Amino acid sequence: MKLSFMFRLLALPALLFTLTTHATSVYVQAGPGSFNHAALDLLANRQSQDYERFYSGTPEHTYANAAQAQSWAFSALANSTIEGQLVPAIVNAMRNYKVTELSAAVHMPIEMCVFGLNKTAKITHAASHPAALNQIGHWLNAHQVQTKPVPKGTNEAARLLANGQFDQNTVAVGSCALKVVYPELTLREVSVQDNADNHTLFGLMKMEKRYQPISEDEARAALAQIVEKANALVKTRTDSVEELFSHINQRLAQMQPVALFKAQQHRPIEDLSREATVLSKALEQARQQCLDSASVEAFFQAQMDAAKAIQYRYRAQWLAEGVPNEDANLDQLRSTLNQLGAAILETLTQHLAKHGNLTDEQAGLFNQIINTEQLFANDKARLFSALQKVRRVDSCTITAS
Repeated sequence: MKLSFMFRLLALPALLFTLTTHATSVYVQAGPGSFNHAALDLLANRQSQDYERFYSGTPEHTYANAAQAQSWAFSALANSTIEGQLVPAIVNAMRNYKVTELSAAVHMPIEMCVFGLNKTAKITHAASHPAALNQIGHWLNAHQVQTKPVPKGTNEAARLLANGQFDQNTVAVGSCALKVVYPELTLREVSVQDNADNHTLFGLMKMEKRYQPISEDEARAALAQIVEKANALVKTRTDSVEELFSHINQRLAQMQPVALFKAQQHRPIEDLSREATVLSKALEQARQQCLDSASVEAFFQAQMDAAKAIQYRYRAQWLAEGVPNEDANLDQLRSTLNQLGAAILETLTQHLAKHGNLTDEQAGLFNQIINTEQLFANDKARLFSALQKVRRVDSCTITAS
């Protein structure tokens, strides 16, 4: 390994090695800029957790280091594109090591990115790990690009390119996280993988060396059990966030009858005294449930702004079509809104405590579940952004309401 590469790693403390007294030591499969790197970033964002990362190459080395240090190992477990889904290198490592604890799991889409020395040079060759090259066959054929297999990994391919060991017509293909490690490289293309539904399951685990190696079949069975447990963790987290998003959607869905009542009674859409009451109740519940008040206030303000936008759009529609002749009871509606607001905060509190912060990976599910009419894409984006920023308060005890 060249000294320049070592200096590069040492120059990225905030991104690659979070060296604080509160950091948790983790031995990470593969290297910086790998899909494992990106997956652990995702987990760190969820948990607001600092990790002191030791990139360890192969699964075998990763598990050996973690077992010896009595620390955590982070590695891939299963991939949707592999027959049987179990990652062969992990199966081999499981012959010598066993999982004693599974702390967390990440199910992450695998997106292949293309990096070059510049944006304009004609691409004649693609360098990457052989397994990665096997996943971009359509792109290679479409561009008539030849391959340069780099068995040491996608990070090594990017390193060689960044160090000038490939010509300008060669690109490196791998995780989009490589842009953090090699900022001098130019992102040429994204999502070039053959399978749009390519997902990998990762696990944060404690490892122990076996007294003697087990057979491959036994290792596959052992890994399958860990994959089952990891998938259960992922499903529990998804179920939790689906419940939260459903409550938010139900609250927004009440805005049509609210707008109807106001139109029938010739009342203005905006009611600042009502907004102040809603915020006051939300902030009191936030304090009781150990949620950061400022982030909860911003989220509820985003909800109320989205609610007003929905009402204004219905009002504009009814100017042309006429106000529907339907019953609407504002007192009953406000009671329902209060209940849903409390349910949102209660569900959010439980989710943050059990599964960590909301992250970008959940935006798709949010947009799918939040399907209230007259709510536009920019409304959803602002609402989800505010929801992501809600945090728990450390050293706080939840009190009864």
